Amino acid sequence: MAASRKRTRSVDYSQLNSFSSAVLYDTAPKRRKSKFYAVERIIERRRRSQDYEYLIKWQGWPFHSCSWEPSENLNLTLLRSYDQPSRPDKTRFEQSCRNFLHAIQSGLKSKSTAIIYVDMDLDVWRYITCNQGRKSNHKGHILFEREDFRRFEGLPDDWCFILNQHGEGVSIDFPLKAKPLVSWTALSYIVKSGKLVMAPKMPIKKVVLSFAKRACNMDNI
Repeated sequence: MAASRKRTRSVDYSQLNSFSSAVLYDTAPKRRKSKFYAVERIIERRRRSQDYEYLIKWQGWPFHSCSWEPSENLNLTLLRSYDQPSRPDKTRFEQSCRNFLHAIQSGLKSKSTAIIYVDMDLDVWRYITCNQGRKSNHKGHILFEREDFRRFEGLPDDWCFILNQHGEGVSIDFPLKAKPLVSWTALSYIVKSGKLVMAPKMPIKKVVLSFAKRACNMDNI
Protein backbone atom coordinates (compact mmCIF):
# COMPACT_ATOMS: atom_id res chain seq x y z
CA MET A 1 0.00 0.00 0.00
CA ALA A 2 2.92 2.34 0.44
CA ALA A 3 3.43 4.77 -2.39
CA SER A 4 6.68 3.11 -3.32
CA ARG A 5 5.13 -0.28 -4.03
CA LYS A 6 5.40 -1.30 -7.65
CA ARG A 7 2.65 -3.86 -7.59
CA THR A 8 -0.57 -2.75 -9.21
CA ARG A 9 -3.93 -2.67 -7.53
CA SER A 10 -7.41 -2.69 -8.92
CA VAL A 11 -10.70 -1.78 -7.33
CA ASP A 12 -13.46 -4.10 -6.21
CA TYR A 13 -16.36 -1.81 -7.09
CA SER A 14 -18.88 -4.01 -5.31
CA GLN A 15 -17.22 -2.89 -2.09
CA LEU A 16 -17.21 0.82 -2.90
CA ASN A 17 -20.58 1.79 -1.48
CA SER A 18 -19.75 3.92 1.53
CA PHE A 19 -17.05 6.14 2.96
CA SER A 20 -15.82 3.48 5.35
CA SER A 21 -15.99 0.53 2.99
CA ALA A 22 -13.93 1.86 0.10
CA VAL A 23 -11.35 -0.88 -0.37
CA LEU A 24 -8.57 -1.85 -2.73
CA TYR A 25 -7.20 -5.31 -3.20
CA ASP A 26 -3.78 -6.56 -4.04
CA THR A 27 -3.62 -8.37 -7.38
CA ALA A 28 0.01 -9.34 -7.12
CA PRO A 29 0.75 -12.75 -8.72
CA LYS A 30 1.21 -15.94 -6.68
CA ARG A 31 -1.48 -14.92 -4.20
CA ARG A 32 -4.48 -17.16 -3.97
CA LYS A 33 -6.49 -14.84 -1.76
CA SER A 34 -7.02 -11.14 -2.31
CA LYS A 35 -6.29 -8.75 0.56
CA PHE A 36 -8.78 -5.97 1.17
CA TYR A 37 -7.83 -2.60 2.65
CA ALA A 38 -10.44 -0.24 4.10
CA VAL A 39 -10.00 3.52 3.90
CA GLU A 40 -9.91 5.25 7.28
CA ARG A 41 -9.87 8.78 5.89
CA ILE A 42 -8.50 11.07 3.20
CA ILE A 43 -5.59 13.12 4.51
CA GLU A 44 -5.05 15.49 1.57
CA ARG A 45 -5.22 15.71 -2.19
CA ARG A 46 -2.96 17.09 -4.89
CA ARG A 47 -3.42 18.06 -8.51
CA ARG A 48 -2.01 15.66 -11.07
CA SER A 49 -2.51 16.63 -14.72
CA GLN A 50 -6.28 17.07 -15.17
CA ASP A 51 -7.23 15.08 -12.08
CA TYR A 52 -6.50 14.72 -8.37
CA GLU A 53 -4.63 12.16 -6.33
CA TYR A 54 -5.67 11.53 -2.74
CA LEU A 55 -3.42 10.70 0.19
CA ILE A 56 -5.12 7.79 1.95
CA LYS A 57 -4.82 6.66 5.57
CA TRP A 58 -5.61 2.95 5.50
CA GLN A 59 -7.69 1.58 8.34
CA GLY A 60 -5.63 -0.56 10.70
CA TRP A 61 -2.34 0.28 8.99
CA PRO A 62 0.43 2.59 10.29
CA PHE A 63 0.98 6.04 8.86
CA HIS A 64 4.04 4.98 6.91
CA SER A 65 1.66 2.87 4.80
CA CYS A 66 -0.28 5.93 3.59
CA SER A 67 -0.29 6.21 -0.19
CA TRP A 68 -1.41 8.53 -2.97
CA GLU A 69 -4.29 7.07 -4.97
CA PRO A 70 -5.89 8.36 -8.20
CA SER A 71 -9.53 9.38 -8.01
CA GLU A 72 -10.51 6.44 -10.26
CA ASN A 73 -9.65 4.10 -7.37
CA LEU A 74 -12.14 5.77 -5.03
CA ASN A 75 -15.92 5.87 -5.07
CA LEU A 76 -18.03 9.03 -5.33
CA THR A 77 -19.07 9.00 -1.67
CA LEU A 78 -15.46 8.93 -0.57
CA LEU A 79 -14.49 11.66 -3.03
CA ARG A 80 -17.34 13.88 -1.86
CA SER A 81 -16.23 13.41 1.73
CA TYR A 82 -13.10 15.41 0.95
CA ASP A 83 -15.04 18.64 0.39
CA GLN A 84 -17.93 17.74 2.70
CA PRO A 85 -16.28 15.81 5.56
CA SER A 86 -18.27 14.17 8.32
CA ARG A 87 -17.84 15.31 11.91
CA PRO A 88 -14.62 13.78 13.29
CA ASP A 89 -14.67 11.60 16.36
CA LYS A 90 -14.59 13.36 19.73
CA THR A 91 -10.98 12.51 20.58
CA ARG A 92 -9.46 13.89 17.36
CA PHE A 93 -11.77 16.91 17.39
CA GLU A 94 -10.86 17.90 20.95
CA GLN A 95 -7.15 17.35 20.33
CA SER A 96 -7.32 19.60 17.27
CA CYS A 97 -9.11 22.23 19.36
CA ARG A 98 -6.39 22.16 22.02
CA ASN A 99 -3.60 22.35 19.45
CA PHE A 100 -5.26 25.23 17.61
CA LEU A 101 -5.89 27.19 20.81
CA HIS A 102 -2.34 26.67 22.06
CA ALA A 103 -0.86 27.81 18.74
CA ILE A 104 -3.04 30.95 18.57
CA GLN A 105 -2.39 31.95 22.18
CA SER A 106 1.35 31.35 21.77
CA GLY A 107 1.34 33.52 18.66
CA LEU A 108 -0.48 36.32 20.46
CA LYS A 109 1.98 36.24 23.36
CA SER A 110 5.02 36.21 21.10
CA LYS A 111 6.67 39.41 19.90
CA SER A 112 7.47 37.66 16.64
CA THR A 113 5.29 37.89 13.53
CA ALA A 114 6.48 34.52 12.21
CA ILE A 115 3.99 32.03 10.82
CA ILE A 116 2.51 29.44 13.18
CA TYR A 117 2.25 25.71 12.61
CA VAL A 118 -0.64 23.76 14.13
CA ASP A 119 -0.53 19.97 14.38
CA MET A 120 -3.94 18.91 13.15
CA ASP A 121 -5.60 16.18 11.12
CA LEU A 122 -6.53 17.88 7.89
CA ASP A 123 -9.94 16.24 7.59
CA VAL A 124 -10.76 17.91 10.94
CA TRP A 125 -9.61 21.24 9.52
CA ARG A 126 -11.77 20.76 6.42
CA TYR A 127 -14.78 19.98 8.62
CA ILE A 128 -14.25 23.11 10.73
CA THR A 129 -13.74 25.43 7.76
CA CYS A 130 -16.16 23.81 5.30
CA ASN A 131 -17.74 26.52 3.10
CA GLN A 132 -16.05 29.23 5.16
CA GLY A 133 -13.43 31.85 4.32
CA ARG A 134 -12.38 33.45 1.06
CA LYS A 135 -9.40 33.01 -1.24
CA SER A 136 -6.21 34.88 -0.54
CA ASN A 137 -3.87 36.38 -3.09
CA HIS A 138 -1.30 33.91 -1.80
CA LYS A 139 -1.69 30.56 -3.55
CA GLY A 140 -3.28 27.86 -1.43
CA HIS A 141 -4.16 30.20 1.43
CA ILE A 142 -7.65 31.05 2.68
CA LEU A 143 -8.65 34.15 4.66
CA PHE A 144 -10.92 33.60 7.67
CA GLU A 145 -12.90 35.91 9.90
CA ARG A 146 -13.63 35.18 13.54
CA GLU A 147 -17.13 33.92 12.83
CA ASP A 148 -15.80 31.39 10.31
CA PHE A 149 -14.66 29.23 13.24
CA ARG A 150 -18.09 28.79 14.82
CA ARG A 151 -17.96 25.08 14.00
CA PHE A 152 -14.94 24.77 16.24
CA GLU A 153 -16.95 23.90 19.34
CA GLY A 154 -14.86 23.90 22.47
CA LEU A 155 -12.88 27.03 21.70
CA PRO A 156 -13.26 29.51 24.59
CA ASP A 157 -14.64 32.98 23.91
CA ASP A 158 -11.19 34.48 24.39
CA TRP A 159 -9.42 32.20 21.90
CA CYS A 160 -8.42 35.10 19.64
CA PHE A 161 -7.29 37.66 22.24
CA ILE A 162 -5.37 37.99 25.52
CA LEU A 163 -6.09 40.55 28.26
CA ASN A 164 -4.05 41.39 31.36
CA GLN A 165 -5.32 42.36 34.84
CA HIS A 166 -5.85 45.91 33.63
CA GLY A 167 -8.17 44.82 30.82
CA GLU A 168 -5.60 45.60 28.13
CA GLY A 169 -4.02 43.22 25.71
CA VAL A 170 -3.64 42.04 22.15
CA SER A 171 -6.02 40.50 19.64
CA ILE A 172 -5.92 38.94 16.19
CA ASP A 173 -6.51 41.60 13.57
CA PHE A 174 -8.70 39.52 11.27
CA PRO A 175 -8.65 38.08 8.69
CA LEU A 176 -6.48 35.16 9.70
CA LYS A 177 -4.64 33.49 6.81
CA ALA A 178 -4.36 29.70 6.76
CA LYS A 179 -3.09 26.89 4.55
CA PRO A 180 -3.18 23.11 5.13
CA LEU A 181 0.19 21.46 4.64
CA VAL A 182 1.49 17.91 4.29
CA SER A 183 5.20 17.25 4.61
CA TRP A 184 7.10 14.03 5.23
CA THR A 185 9.43 12.80 7.92
CA ALA A 186 13.11 13.32 7.17
CA LEU A 187 15.21 10.75 5.35
CA SER A 188 16.72 8.27 7.81
CA TYR A 189 17.98 4.68 7.90
CA ILE A 190 17.36 1.66 10.05
CA VAL A 191 18.97 -1.75 10.41
CA LYS A 192 16.81 -4.61 9.15
CA SER A 193 18.02 -8.20 9.02
CA GLY A 194 21.57 -6.97 9.46
CA LYS A 195 21.33 -4.53 6.56
CA LEU A 196 21.09 -0.76 6.48
CA VAL A 197 17.85 0.22 4.74
CA MET A 198 15.89 3.40 4.25
CA ALA A 199 13.32 3.96 7.00
CA PRO A 200 9.72 4.39 5.88
CA LYS A 201 8.45 7.95 5.73
CA MET A 202 5.26 9.20 7.36
CA PRO A 203 3.12 12.22 6.47
CA ILE A 204 3.21 15.19 8.82
CA LYS A 205 -0.08 17.11 8.86
CA LYS A 206 -0.15 20.78 9.80
CA VAL A 207 -2.10 23.96 9.26
CA VAL A 208 0.01 27.05 8.60
CA LEU A 209 -1.41 30.21 10.19
CA SER A 210 -0.43 33.86 9.93
CA PHE A 211 -2.16 36.94 11.25
CA ALA A 212 -1.59 40.56 12.21
CA LYS A 213 -2.05 41.67 15.81
CA ARG A 214 -3.64 44.77 17.23
CA ALA A 215 -3.89 46.32 20.67
CA CYS A 216 -7.22 45.84 22.42
CA ASN A 217 -8.94 46.37 25.73
CA MET A 218 -12.01 45.06 27.51
CA ASP A 219 -14.21 47.58 25.66
CA ASN A 220 -12.69 46.97 22.21
CA ILE A 221 -11.90 43.33 21.56
